[in-house]
Amino acid sequence: QYHKEIRVLATATAERSVPSRRHADLPLTAGEQLDVIDAAQGHAVICRNSQGRYGYVLVEHLNFR
Repeated sequence: QYHKEIRVLATATAERSVPSRRHADLPLTAGEQLDVIDAAQGHAVICRNSQGRYGYVLVEHLNFR
């Protein structure tokens, strides 16, 4: 669960489908639109999907165009 104030920093599209490997990861479906709501450490960001679910996503799986 995400406890900070939610501000959408950017929107991105999932480049590929990726299953979650950890409970904190957000599973992705190719072409899915995501809201980036926080920058995490390393190469991950915290995203929210259209169902309102939150989780970590590696930026290499996202297209910001």
